Amino acid sequence: MVEYTDEPTATRIVTPETPNESIMFPSMAVYVHSHEPGERAELHTHAEHHVLVMRSGRMRWTVDGQTIDAAAGTVIVAPAGTDHGFEVLGGETVKLLCIESPNPERPTASLLEGSPESRPA
Repeated sequence: MVEYTDEPTATRIVTPETPNESIMFPSMAVYVHSHEPGERAELHTHAEHHVLVMRSGRMRWTVDGQTIDAAAGTVIVAPAGTDHGFEVLGGETVKLLCIESPNPERPTASLLEGSPESRPA
């Protein structure tokens, strides 16, 4: 199904306060993140699926009980509801591409409007 709209289909967000950028689509969000040496995130979950692509630096990821030492080129997948966390290894700033679906900035219900699943039988 193709849906046309006068609304913007993507929004690019770049702020001077942060080195991170993001592009927001109706069904997904794409971020470029920087993480500093020693930075870590304890195990946590999200309602969205995450695909993480290491661009530079080294990190140790724990996803669903498995630990992965990741460097540039490594792809990490954390399905929605899966425990995951990380720590930055070494002295280099990490650059990371993060893709989230559905877009956490847009209500899931609006993504289904007009889809076959949302139509009465």
